Parts: sequence; structure tokens; C-alpha cells
Amino acid sequence: MQASDFDLESDLTYGSQQGVNVFKNNRMVSFNADAIGLLRQQLIDSMGIEEAREQLLRFGFQSGYADFLQMQASYDWETPGDLLEVGPALHTQEGIVAVEPLEMEYDREAGDFYFRGLWHNSYEAQQHLIHNGESNHPVCWSLMGYGSAWCSGFMGTPVLEMESRCVGMGDDVCEWVIKPLDEWGEEADPYIEALEDFYEEV
Repeated sequence: MQASDFDLESDLTYGSQQGVNVFKNNRMVSFNADAIGLLRQQLIDSMGIEEAREQLLRFGFQSGYADFLQMQASYDWETPGDLLEVGPALHTQEGIVAVEPLEMEYDREAGDFYFRGLWHNSYEAQQHLIHNGESNHPVCWSLMGYGSAWCSGFMGTPVLEMESRCVGMGDDVCEWVIKPLDEWGEEADPYIEALEDFYEEV
């Protein structure tokens, strides 16, 4: 199967039991984005920005890694690249963000990885602006966790996704890069520390 053939809706089963929707034996739930945004804001208000960022990074990582394992096991992908590329397709079809890959290079045996792209219509940036206005730092924390997890699963070694531009900072689009941990500088330290124990499971 090619990544371009993936269609989440065709493999969703609605009402497999009363009140239960299933995707490949995994239960799927849908929530209003404003409700998630309010929960996100309550984390910020109660914990502070740094702790809320850590928790949302971890939430995103868990979500991304679970999705990766599900997709890896459920389909016969034509090439390794298709497994990598279906991650952005799934994230988009889940209604979380529209992912536009721009550049992708990898060598799994050598541990080389570089993936760059854009996010359009990030619900997380939108919700942050509603509750906080513009930030001085990137705010798509759960999205960064998700991409870090998917690509770490694909590589079998830890990689980290970070934003260089973010709508939550007033930019017109969110731009991101994913690369191995040792290729980041000290700006990545809080993100790596937040995900450290998760990386041990990859």
C-alpha cells in the first residue's frame, strides 16, 4: 500500500458497539476543539507554561507512537517511505492539522534523518491565540510530540521535532524540522528532557 492510498474514513467503523467507534481494533473518540483548548488552558493556568508544555509534549508523543505502531502493523506498505509519509496523512485526516511535507532525507542504518515541512490550520496554535494571544515561543506542543514519536518509531532511534515558525507567535504558517537529538542545540533541552523516558521505549 502507498501512503497516498490511505483513507482513514474507509477504515473507521462507527457504532461497532453502542457508543464505540473503532479504527483497526483501536477505539477512536472525537472532541470539540474548543473543549480541548479549554483543557489545554487549564493546564497552563494551573501548572504554568513550562509544565503544561511538558505534559502536552508527552500527550502528543503517546498519541503519535500509538498511531505509528497501529499503522505499521495494520497495513502492508509498499516502501519504508510510505510508512513514514502516512504519518502526516493520518494527522491531517484526524483533523488536527494539515501537514505539508517539504523535504525528507533518511538513512535508517546510518541513523541519518531530516524532515522539514509546514503545518496549516493547527488547532493548537488557534486555541493558544484564543486564550493567550501571541506567544514569544512556539506553542504547538502536542503536534511536536506527535511528529517526534512517529519519526522516532520509524527510525528506531530518538528524533525531535521543533517549530522554527508558529502561527501562535504571529507567523503566517507553522514550520517544523525533525532531526536526531544530537543535531539540536541547547534550545531543544527542555523538549528532550520532557520526552526522555519515552525515548527509552523507542
